[in-house]
Amino acid sequence: MAVQWRAGAAGRRPRVVGVLVGGVVAATLAGSLAGCSDGEPGAAAVVDGTVIPTADVRTAKSELNPYLQAVTSLNVLTVLVQAPTVVGIADDEGVGVSDEDARALLDSIVDQSGTKTRPTFSEPSLTVAKYSIAYNNLQALPNAKDVATQIDEDLRALDVTVNPRFGELADGNQISAPSRRPWIVEPKATGGSDDGSTGPTPTPSPS
Repeated sequence: MAVQWRAGAAGRRPRVVGVLVGGVVAATLAGSLAGCSDGEPGAAAVVDGTVIPTADVRTAKSELNPYLQAVTSLNVLTVLVQAPTVVGIADDEGVGVSDEDARALLDSIVDQSGTKTRPTFSEPSLTVAKYSIAYNNLQALPNAKDVATQIDEDLRALDVTVNPRFGELADGNQISAPSRRPWIVEPKATGGSDDGSTGPTPTPSPS
């Protein structure tokens, strides 16, 4: 999945959209932000021994949500898992991305929203922006098809563990929506759940 920004009318948030990576569409449904019940405590995922903290997912989602549509825990986590691979391949192909490029993209999104004050974005949000730029740069290469195959192969080779509250590992180390567990009761939230589901929320029976 690549996170991209579609231009919109002034004052409207661009929309995050998923695109194909090696023929697999990454899901954009989100799981809960919580500590791991399996693996590293406080980890949303572990990639080749490197922990992606739940705090990073929460921070990027919180910082980007005012300016982008469809920012969910799961698509942020998917990007953070895949970013080192995609950004690294962009560097190898001569179309690398700097932190300055990432800040410039995020600043342009803020300006597009009509906000007068520019916030300071943290490292997780910069990683999301770098991933987006790198992926777009790779798509524009003459050998983009071969590069997409390389991305898919490299992602498949990763050793990935995902917090089951965030999602489940699918084919090619893609992350799919978490399975609903019968013993977990989701709190009722105004405006719908993070994953966009519309299922009924259990309510207590009168005693």
